[in-house]
Amino acid sequence: MAIDKSTPFGGITISNQAIETIANDAALNCYGVVALTHQKKSSNSLEQLLKRDPKEPLGAVAKKTSTGWVVDIYVIVAYGLKITEIISGVQEQVKYVLEKKFDIKFKAINVFIEGVKVIL
Repeated sequence: MAIDKSTPFGGITISNQAIETIANDAALNCYGVVALTHQKKSSNSLEQLLKRDPKEPLGAVAKKTSTGWVVDIYVIVAYGLKITEIISGVQEQVKYVLEKKFDIKFKAINVFIEGVKVIL
């Protein structure tokens, strides 16, 4: 479901993919986020990577609910950092960037930690 807005110069349609792309970029720029992943538990096996559906979204998933827009983000974080700080930082940054770029209020930014990676 896309967002339709009207301006004095004409109409604008914002797709879910645009919201997801901006949310992914904002999340990747947050301290402690190593990578984005899929909704399902990620696996390092080659078989799992080859079986993956290419249409499956990576990182953020934007959806319109009855109460407003919700973005779910699936991330892998760095080992040794406080996870609650990473999550709150991602939530704040993504919400700020999305609301500033699209001039739309977002109901929730849900962050799901799908893995922890040791960074050498």
